[in-house]
Amino acid sequence: MKKDDHYLLGSLLKTSGIKGEILLKFNNDCTEEIQELESIFIDVDNKLVPFFIEGIRVKSNSTAVVKLEGIGDDLQAIEFIGLDFYISFEQVDQLQLETTEFVDVVNYKVFDQNSKFIGVVVEFIDIPKNPLLNVKTEKGEVLIPAKEEVILAINNNIKEIQLTLTDGLLDID
Repeated sequence: MKKDDHYLLGSLLKTSGIKGEILLKFNNDCTEEIQELESIFIDVDNKLVPFFIEGIRVKSNSTAVVKLEGIGDDLQAIEFIGLDFYISFEQVDQLQLETTEFVDVVNYKVFDQNSKFIGVVVEFIDIPKNPLLNVKTEKGEVLIPAKEEVILAINNNIKEIQLTLTDGLLDID
């Protein structure tokens, strides 16, 4: 399984208790919908390994305690502490999770509000309060704001982004 096909949801922070439960730390705010997850993918040696969830309970808006199938005690759980966990983009859509981070959009095709192809995202530049997409076009690279007001739609299944672009934004001379 490729990381490009999955959304980085957070990391495994520490063990919780002696029955193999693990405290998850989410990159974004965690919502009650997270309790509907059936599985997560843990990055073990740069490979995504699926784990089924036996139980999950939200602790705060950024943490939850999870019991994973196959991890029976704290000694087994310790092996996973510090690792990242992912979910598929299909799970993101099913749970209707707000994904405000754009680190996963590299290689996405970019279209304007009229469905005209603009280019391909080569980099996400995470500037606080002014995130940017570096898009490679036929004329060169252009920086486009990655703000909610500009983004019409993101389709993770086909890796496309549709934006509302103002006149002159793509003029490169």
